Amino acid sequence: MIPTLTLAVLGFLAGDPPPQPWVEVHLTVFRDPYVSSDQVTMCRVRADNHGSRRWPGRVLAFEVRAVGDAHARARGRFGLTLEPHGSLETLVALPGRHDRFEVVPAPARADGARDQSLRRKSGRRRHRAAAQDETAH
Repeated sequence: MIPTLTLAVLGFLAGDPPPQPWVEVHLTVFRDPYVSSDQVTMCRVRADNHGSRRWPGRVLAFEVRAVGDAHARARGRFGLTLEPHGSLETLVALPGRHDRFEVVPAPARADGARDQSLRRKSGRRRHRAAAQDETAH
């Protein structure tokens, strides 16, 4: 009975999901009137940390959507680290001219997912280039 209970408790503790930043971090978005044009709307996205935990910017991924235009979307994330009770801002560009926006959290990509695909592509290019050099001689 005791070993079963111990395993159940350990399984419950190990299964805890990582903390979500959106409990402490609040996102806002607004049009940047000084940079936008008729072809592109620049939006400032601000993350305000109301908690006491530091958040790496790479986990603070978001999507900005123009209200009324389903095709005008932009994904982004913050750089640096969001300090406790601090804030970060970044810019995203939406095609076209828009005045109303919404911002929603987006799942952050795994750290290595993008890097692995870039490495894989560059490795293929190198391999093809070497094969072409051998056939040219």
